[in-house]
Amino acid sequence: MAESTGFNMTTRVYKYGLIPIGYPPQAAIDELFRANKLWNTLVALHRESRENWDDARRSASILYSEKMDELDKKNDDVSEAFNGLNQARMEEGTKDETGNKRLLAERSIINMLKEDRAQIYAELNPLREKADKEIDKKALNDAYRKKCNEAVSAKVSGVYSSTAGQVYANFRTARDKAFKDNTTTKFHRFDGTGYFAFRCRSKDTSVNVDGISVEDFMSQGFVDYMRCAVMSVDESKKKPRIRINAVLTGGRTKASKVFQEFDWIYHRPLPPESQIQNGKILRTRVGDKFRYDLVLTVKLPDVEMVKPAALNGTIGIDVGFRKSGNTLLIGTVMSSDSAQKAVALEVPKMMVSALEHVVALQSELDDAASDLGKAITPLLKANPIDEEHSKYRLWRSLALRPMHVTLSFEQAYKLSLWLKHEPDLFPSEINEKVHTWWRSYSRKYREIHNRRKKQLTHRKHFYRETAAKLVAQNKLIVLEKIKLTDFAETKGKNTKLSNKARAQRFMASLAEFRDAIKNAADREGVPVIDVNPAYTSKTCSDCGYRNKELRSEKEWTCPECGVDHDRDENAANNLQKMGQKYLLDIEKAVSVVVE
Repeated sequence: MAESTGFNMTTRVYKYGLIPIGYPPQAAIDELFRANKLWNTLVALHRESRENWDDARRSASILYSEKMDELDKKNDDVSEAFNGLNQARMEEGTKDETGNKRLLAERSIINMLKEDRAQIYAELNPLREKADKEIDKKALNDAYRKKCNEAVSAKVSGVYSSTAGQVYANFRTARDKAFKDNTTTKFHRFDGTGYFAFRCRSKDTSVNVDGISVEDFMSQGFVDYMRCAVMSVDESKKKPRIRINAVLTGGRTKASKVFQEFDWIYHRPLPPESQIQNGKILRTRVGDKFRYDLVLTVKLPDVEMVKPAALNGTIGIDVGFRKSGNTLLIGTVMSSDSAQKAVALEVPKMMVSALEHVVALQSELDDAASDLGKAITPLLKANPIDEEHSKYRLWRSLALRPMHVTLSFEQAYKLSLWLKHEPDLFPSEINEKVHTWWRSYSRKYREIHNRRKKQLTHRKHFYRETAAKLVAQNKLIVLEKIKLTDFAETKGKNTKLSNKARAQRFMASLAEFRDAIKNAADREGVPVIDVNPAYTSKTCSDCGYRNKELRSEKEWTCPECGVDHDRDENAANNLQKMGQKYLLDIEKAVSVVVE
């Protein structure tokens, strides 16, 4: 999404695929490792700072200290209760708590403990506020900032300044979110992924302004000055490929710099009037391989928002995910133009079939890995390895994991690769079981990652094309205000979605579809509003009667006026009518101001 800068400019992010020319040098991987280490250092400093704050409060207030001890004990009880619920779920073979006395009993214990904890929090807040008045906040903050600045410095971290600065910026965002959500920042295990950040500046150092024009960036005059420079352009392929040369690590001297060439797949041209501010070269894992992307942050002139009077009406979009024959329905569109019929937005059948294959593959791999875990976990536990061994953490995560946590197919694959290189480390019984899994599922492991990546890319393009067509109608777009996390499968959460519905949710990805609509509308200056969707399906769009008896029926007849309704079309129609009311209210407000 775009973010207004306040200077009649808008900041946007463009992402492109990169193809590395040859293998990246080890020095570049070492740079990623140092950046990951910097993140973990910042996390450790943050946790140390929170402990220092808590120690200061405890020293300032005995009542606060006693209440915190009570809270720590209650948190331990809650964690134990969740472990009991997860263990019960595994033994019962279900997460559905409806009618299951054992799961309901475990859930009631958790709810009771949460109520007790909430009471402790309520009693703790005034004690914390009182203790905060007694401590030296400035000294604590200054000490924390000083340590962070030292850790981020190139002399200490060994990380290129732009990358280190971006790591610190990302960490501050994560820290603020942790404060807001009352969670903790997490350490990251290095898995070969990360990014190389760079800034774009004018070659004329007398001009202290960040950013260069697209024309300058595409020219070949910045090779020695920029850490990412264009070398040549190949127009012979379906999508232009631009050869770039990037500095992945190194200092100011040319001799210390480590270069890497990439082919930049230029599938979407940058606006010629835009200004490139900075960028990243991302390295992400796809199965047992890595992919690279170029992410550019650019500024371009603000798009003037279309005035309500210039709009052609309204569009209501009832977003959802439901299987319809051989395809998947992701939404229903209803226009204020009575000549236009309702349009069902359906995912292409071939895409649905391919995504279903990915879901089936993942289910097969999950089941096979779970069975392998049950067989080898006690054997691994009986054969510990030295803590200094490079794979000790992997062994520990496999052998000492809780009983209710199943072995993932990602872990099974890592274990298989490990034992292929160290076949004599464990007894033959372990090797045979792991190698049997490898022979049966290693190709499917690679297949699921390749297919998943391909199909998710296809889905993204489909959503972008669909969004562009909707925005091109130049109408106010009305979307449902949906809390998408209600449909997510999260730890300790009792979701109402069946396994089939979860698979459909994965295939549909409502958040991605909504974001595509909002991004397309933002680029073209078309307004989008979110409205409360309550009762939009149950309210007759003709007479306004609310059918409280309606459950999950797809079609229904209004008891009041007798009009037949399709559930999704009726909801979309109610949404677009909310849009009409919204525009009418704006017109009334404008007329009052004019008068």
